[in-house]
Amino acid sequence: MSEVKYLIGVDGGGTGTRIAIAGLDGVELVRAEAGASALGQGIDKAWTNITAAIKDGFARLGLGDVPFSQCAVGFGLSGVTVKAWADEFAGKNPGFARIAVETDGFSTLLGAHNGEHGGIIAIGTGSIGEAWLPDGARLEVGGWGFPTSDEGSGAYLGLKAINHVQRLMDGRRELTDFGRKLLSITGDTREKVFEWMGKMKQGECASLSPVVVEFGERDEVAKSFLLDAGREVEIIGQALRKTAPELPLAICGGGLSEALRPYIPAGFLATTSRAQKDSCAGALILIHRIAKA
Repeated sequence: MSEVKYLIGVDGGGTGTRIAIAGLDGVELVRAEAGASALGQGIDKAWTNITAAIKDGFARLGLGDVPFSQCAVGFGLSGVTVKAWADEFAGKNPGFARIAVETDGFSTLLGAHNGEHGGIIAIGTGSIGEAWLPDGARLEVGGWGFPTSDEGSGAYLGLKAINHVQRLMDGRRELTDFGRKLLSITGDTREKVFEWMGKMKQGECASLSPVVVEFGERDEVAKSFLLDAGREVEIIGQALRKTAPELPLAICGGGLSEALRPYIPAGFLATTSRAQKDSCAGALILIHRIAKA
């Protein structure tokens, strides 16, 4: 590892990429962001956005174009559970000296417990539950991907919201301010809604979730969606604890996970904690450990 001068942690999801650059001591020097790098949205797109964020980070440090051969990178990426995508991603390494590719769930776990054992329920554009036990065993719950999984996430709420739009268009539900706000985004004719859905990927779907949160306390339909999401968070946690009842669990993921807390069953919520650090820091912990080995 003598040729390596910098360690980089990468958190890549459906709506954005966040990177942290550190020296060999693992202490963060700078952060930067770029577009989405979830593998399900395309391997080439992921690498384009990741490298753009890294170059921006080095530019912020005033270092110009640092050769990738001087960097070791830890990745926590959405979509790594699909082995073919993970293999293709690793095979297209643009020249980094060393890479470690993990799920965004595992990087989130490492950050949440500052590198110690435990479990997490990560709620963002998508969702996943992961645990890393003292005996080295790893558990995963959910994480099957959009649109069939991601329970409790922004995309999950977005799917409920677009279905609500469809019901409003058909007259199956009464129009309220919540519905009017959704229709202002999706369009208010069948043609416009179909056009919006035709472009709907995970990120676009999740973009409706802030509207659901906005109306959660003043619209019964929006509130029901949030309560459903909160219950899904509890279900993920219960599954993780089936073989480890005392597992420390952190609920994490940024803005949506915080907004969802009032809708998570209180008894379960009281047995959890907030994350100590984020997924980007967790990816940096991952590559720092490998670099020291």
